[in-house]
Amino acid sequence: MSFKKTNFFKEFLSYFFIIILAIVFSISVRIFIFEPFIVPTPSMEPTLLVGDKVIVNKLAYKTASIKKGDLVVFHSSIIGKDLVKRAIALEGDKITLTDNGDIYINKKKIAEDYLPEDYNITYSNQTLIVKEGKVFVMGDNRNDSYDSRYFGPISEEEIFGKVVFIYLPLSRLRTVNNS
Repeated sequence: MSFKKTNFFKEFLSYFFIIILAIVFSISVRIFIFEPFIVPTPSMEPTLLVGDKVIVNKLAYKTASIKKGDLVVFHSSIIGKDLVKRAIALEGDKITLTDNGDIYINKKKIAEDYLPEDYNITYSNQTLIVKEGKVFVMGDNRNDSYDSRYFGPISEEEIFGKVVFIYLPLSRLRTVNNS
């Protein structure tokens, strides 16, 4: 009888430790590597829709730098929540928004293939130079996006990840265009 109790206890402990190890591993992955995120606003349509569930790579900018076109996730201290926007200009870039809807970076018009062809956008004429450690971000739904045009460039330190994958709804399952 004592032998059976000892074996049961050892087996129970081994399962218990495996479960604890799995929990610690999954929590570590969630905190340090990949984080699920729900798109909160229509500002990134048509690329991301309200309610899309996406995976954010939290290591992306620990090993590489932010690139123009990346879909970055950051905590907005101005409105007090996490947002996703597209990085349009980086530190040192001169960005010009024109009233006919064009964007120039360092006097070169940028191609925005991720926007619908028939999209009608207008900006107030605006030119600025992105300061060191800052990123100018915009939503893809330019007519319905609260972004750097209003709150200015964001600090690179506020950015905590890069959107890499839409996993729900299943009809939208795909990797995300970050270019």
